[in-house]
Amino acid sequence: HPGQAQAPAASQKTGKGTGLIQQIDREKGAVTIKHGPLEGLNMPGMTMLFLVKDKAMLSSLQPLQKVDFELTYDGSKYSITKIK
Repeated sequence: HPGQAQAPAASQKTGKGTGLIQQIDREKGAVTIKHGPLEGLNMPGMTMLFLVKDKAMLSSLQPLQKVDFELTYDGSKYSITKIK
């Protein structure tokens, strides 16, 4: 069964949303976003700190910029995989 090796990853959820950047922590690789409801993750709109998969993703971002982002949730933490 080809999907068997992937069993742990199956619990990972992906979602997407849009929001406004509040704060960027380039050292930590984190961004605080005031976002609307997140599609696919059953999360209402709120302001929250997210880690990014790659710190380089933050280099072109500015506070108060409106962004579209995609993220994964592995059961304990959220990680932004795409942001623009």
